[in-house]
Amino acid sequence: MIKNNADLLKILSLPNILIINMLSNNEFIARIINLTQGNRKIPSKTKKAFYSGFRLEGNKLFFYRDGPNTDWAFDIRDLWEVYSTQEFINTSVVKKVLGGRTNSPMLAILIEINCIDEYGRRI
Repeated sequence: MIKNNADLLKILSLPNILIINMLSNNEFIARIINLTQGNRKIPSKTKKAFYSGFRLEGNKLFFYRDGPNTDWAFDIRDLWEVYSTQEFINTSVVKKVLGGRTNSPMLAILIEINCIDEYGRRI
């Protein structure tokens, strides 16, 4: 029985209790589409590079990385798979989920569309 806030905090800190904050797939896609509107420029997680020129063609998200200057693309279904199956997301998690590919831009995009915080926790 919960008698006060301290009791509630004890229950919430138990390892078998999960509080899941997660967008629906439609909400997630809407946020990706919003990323392509206007001339958005978002920082990398490390703030050493920027991503811009976002465009969505089918399930492929295309963009440009400034520093080093490279074109990037990935399937947003891969991004959804990482987001929807993981409570904590960093480059190691992305690599594990997607079969060996590390994809740092995914982290920056998930942060930008308010799916994870800067520490990789789902929000």
